[in-house]
Amino acid sequence: MYSTNLALQLAKLDNRSGKQSPEDFASKILEKFGSPDYLEKAESAGGGFINFFLKDEALLESGSLEKTEKPLKILVEYGHTNPLKEVHIGHLRTFILGESLVRILEGVGNTLYRANYQGDIGLHIAKAIWGIKKLGLPTKELSLEEKAKYMGQAYAQGNKAYEDDSQSREEIDRINVALYKNDPEFKKVYELVREWSLDYFEPIYKLLGIKYDRCFFESEVYKRGKEIVLANVGSPAEAGKVFKESDGAIIFPGEKFGLHNRVFITSAGNPTYEGKEMGLAELEYATFKYDKAIHVVAHEQAGYFQVVFKAIEMIFPNLRGKKYHLSYGLVDLKEGKMSSRTGRVITVDNLLKVVSEKVRKIMKTNEGENVVRQIALGAIKFSYLKFSPAPNMVFDLEESVSLDGDSGPYVQYTYARIQSVLRNAGKGIDEGEAVLEKQERALLRQLMYFPEIVLEVASSLHPHLLASYLIELSKLYNLFYQQCRIIGSEKAEFRIKLSSEVGEVLKKGLYLLGIEAPEKM
Repeated sequence: MYSTNLALQLAKLDNRSGKQSPEDFASKILEKFGSPDYLEKAESAGGGFINFFLKDEALLESGSLEKTEKPLKILVEYGHTNPLKEVHIGHLRTFILGESLVRILEGVGNTLYRANYQGDIGLHIAKAIWGIKKLGLPTKELSLEEKAKYMGQAYAQGNKAYEDDSQSREEIDRINVALYKNDPEFKKVYELVREWSLDYFEPIYKLLGIKYDRCFFESEVYKRGKEIVLANVGSPAEAGKVFKESDGAIIFPGEKFGLHNRVFITSAGNPTYEGKEMGLAELEYATFKYDKAIHVVAHEQAGYFQVVFKAIEMIFPNLRGKKYHLSYGLVDLKEGKMSSRTGRVITVDNLLKVVSEKVRKIMKTNEGENVVRQIALGAIKFSYLKFSPAPNMVFDLEESVSLDGDSGPYVQYTYARIQSVLRNAGKGIDEGEAVLEKQERALLRQLMYFPEIVLEVASSLHPHLLASYLIELSKLYNLFYQQCRIIGSEKAEFRIKLSSEVGEVLKKGLYLLGIEAPEKM
């Protein structure tokens, strides 16, 4: 049963002389509402309340996704791993969150574009090149994982030297300037290790189920970004100009807009991240002609994006209101913080190995490495997505693989259990009575909420709402499974159909989160 007090609220708003009572409004609403096929009955409950009783068979016709009324072309930019660094569990949050949003927004009828923006030029690259020069290039052939580890060590060494030693800092600054000038002294080693990085990233994208429509690089936008900034520099007397000179640098005077001032071109003449964003904004829009762009980036960059978006909308009025920064919190280990700068990280490869080993011990599965991989990835992804994006999160290995708690494997196991029921169901089962029991009705009601939850996630950009929904649906099904006999019962046909509907929603929901649903576990 569902209830509304709409008639009561309408009666309160009726200020005409001889106003109608809540019961009068209820009668008129019921008259207009009629008798749709999905209702058993609808009746006035007195006091302006109306009760609706859905037919049991109508409850089974849920699970299909509703489409948004105004579909958009949406660019989601996520990933942002810089070449010459290892991909660690902190980077995973943008990958996992971004991919789930793409699937959810696409699922409700929008057109989606996946994009990645990577910093392949700048001070961080100069630090890594300096570290490589000190370490020396490896003399033996390395695997992709070994190459990534080597580059991570080089970056950590260069970063430490930049912070601790003034002579090293001068050397790294010189390398940075030389890289922007395409100096042959560093070009060969730069191109080699950049290629290593891009080769290393590809299997990670594939592992996570990501196929980008376009990868953008700082090296392809920095020149245009600088041109755009310089074209919009003016004196205080000039109207319509965006940037101004300050101590030899070009800055955006954010204080005029309640923000903060930021450098877009340094005194050495190099565009900063902010300056490059101007070239990126132009190129991304020219490539995709989007209605909305979502940038999935850590909350540390909130102030950065406020300034950058303001500058972009002043230069490109057609982009006003189209850009959105989806801010997410940082990821730490239960044992403590990670840092690429110091080299203390847990890489994606290492994490997958550890979680997979844990899965083998807990699940005791004989289904092979592919299923172990599906469960391990499900454990990792769900651990990230069950939290609201904004706060920092702590990755807990034990919780991620639990079959009793709020975990991906718990939802996957529930789906696999349903597939086992369906495989064993056989044919020729008689249909029982359609009178619902408590556990059946609870399941059917939960199924009805699925389209609403997905639309809410698409609106709020909070996939944790869907993760919570799937956990609750799994708990309700497992309770139903324990308390209601399925195969061989008088209501076998109905309960098998109900199991099938729950399985379809679990599979669809897991897919929207970027997680596979194993048939057996």
